[in-house]
Amino acid sequence: MASPLTANRIQELYGSLRRVLHECPATKIRVIAGAAGWDLGRIPDGLDEGATGTRRPTIESAVDGQWLEWAEFEDIRSTNLRHLAQELIDFYTSRGMEDRVQRAILKNGFRFENGDFVPVDASGRIPE
Repeated sequence: MASPLTANRIQELYGSLRRVLHECPATKIRVIAGAAGWDLGRIPDGLDEGATGTRRPTIESAVDGQWLEWAEFEDIRSTNLRHLAQELIDFYTSRGMEDRVQRAILKNGFRFENGDFVPVDASGRIPE
């Protein structure tokens, strides 16, 4: 069962995960966000007109724009935040860097375990 998160905690965790998402290759940001529940139809592919590269700002702005639209819908934010954490963990695990995501989450006093944010103590361990 998902642990309840306050609106402030949700926003703080999103900020941390958003920084991790920014570190992903631009071509993967859209895919990860879409898999996490963002509407892919509203996220541009980021290709410039000459198709010589991917423009990260257009993709990231669309991701943040949808997040802002969900401001009044804590349940949607909470669900998609969990999906985003899982998608980022899957992405970085395949590259041998799962710790990157957990470290970002840990800064907010949580670990991501079994699809949920679990509070941790000051040493980063889950209290019993």
